[in-house]
Order: sequence, then structure tokens, then C-alpha cells
Amino acid sequence: MKLQLFSTIFIILLSLQSLAQKKEDVIYLLNGWVIRGKIISKEQDKISIQSVDRNLYVFKANEIKEITEEEIPPVFNIKQKGFGHFTELGPLASQNTGELNVNTSAFSFQTINGYKFNQFLFTGVGAGIDLYATQTFFPVIGTIRGDFRAGKQFVPFYFTDFGYGFNGTKNTITGVSYEGGTVFAAGLGLKIGLSNNAGVMISIGYRDQRYGTVQQNLSTRNNYQRIALRAGFYL
Repeated sequence: MKLQLFSTIFIILLSLQSLAQKKEDVIYLLNGWVIRGKIISKEQDKISIQSVDRNLYVFKANEIKEITEEEIPPVFNIKQKGFGHFTELGPLASQNTGELNVNTSAFSFQTINGYKFNQFLFTGVGAGIDLYATQTFFPVIGTIRGDFRAGKQFVPFYFTDFGYGFNGTKNTITGVSYEGGTVFAAGLGLKIGLSNNAGVMISIGYRDQRYGTVQQNLSTRNNYQRIALRAGFYL
């Protein structure tokens, strides 16, 4: 399970990093000027370049010191309004046990889509799967999130998730059935920008999943309380 988590995070990092690696032409002049943009034409005695501010420059060959192609530094400008997406996965850590005295290690995955109204408020809906040692849940949630600051590569954020976890556990014990229940989560995280409006994130929070066990018409309610450690990406 840990190997799958690290492999997924590694693939996410590589794919988003490749999106961030865009290049531009750079002309260094003998007078100390530096012009960045796209070279339009090259001739024996002159070169034309369109700068990043859309101006067209023409330089003679004897005015140029060096011509290079360089990576464009990524712009970390997390949008303040519009559609947003989160995909997150990771372990649900705890020391307590469930039925049959089993230490219920767990793994969780969820994806969320929604709308960002401003820096501090994003609302959305999502779905996922929580795999405990003895039970499986399919949570459907609503979420409220927000950034504590904007315009930086590292942006701390908060989140609260709430909804219902449908119990998908098969009846392995005769006469015993399982029910779902409400799910709640809250915590803090950190966005790490890799390009404009996209990047990876890590978070830690508390997660509570309610559930029921029915045996001989007797219903018992219980809950899983976990520390959720997540990694993922946002758009």
C-alpha cells in the first residue's frame, strides 16, 4: 500500500513538473540589455525577436553577445475565482481497533470538484473510497476549503469535509450486516505550486466515519476515528 502511494505521488510530480517546463528565447546584448521572448527570424546579419510584452525588436549580429534558450520560471498565481479540482489519497492512521479486536489500518482516496468564490472560500462535492481492514466505505461528501494567502509558491489552506459513507462491506459472518453513516473531516494542508494554478499538496486532519452493525435485529452504532495523512494534486 505504501509503495502504491509513493508511486502515485511520484507520477503526479513528474507530470505536473513537465507541464511547468516551458522555454523562451533569450538574447543578451553587448550593451547589457536582455530581451526575452520568441525569435521570429534569423538572417546572416540580423535577428528579429518578439518580446514577452509583444514588442518586435531587430538587432544586428554585431550587437549580440549571446543567444540562448532558457526555461520560463513558473508563475505561482493561484486563481481567486473559478472552477477547482482536488484529488487526494493517503493512509488513515490510528491505534484503536474495530470489531473482533482487529487493528483497522486504512487507506483513503477521494476526488473533489467545485467552485472557488474568493481566496478564502471554495465549495464543492466529491466521492471516494475508504478501505479499512474489515470494512469498505464509499463516501459522498460536500467540502468547504480556503487559502490563507495567495500569489506564492507555498500556500497553506484549511478544509472541512462532511457527508455520508455508504458501507460496501460484504456479509462475511452469517446473520451480520453492515450499515453506513455520516462522515466528517477537518484539517490543514499546504499547496506547492508547480505552474500557474496547478500543483501538488499535502495535508493532515481528523476524520470520523460512523457506521452500524446489525445482528439478530439488534443494531449497534460505532465509528472509526482517524488521523488522515494525504497527498495529491490540485487544479
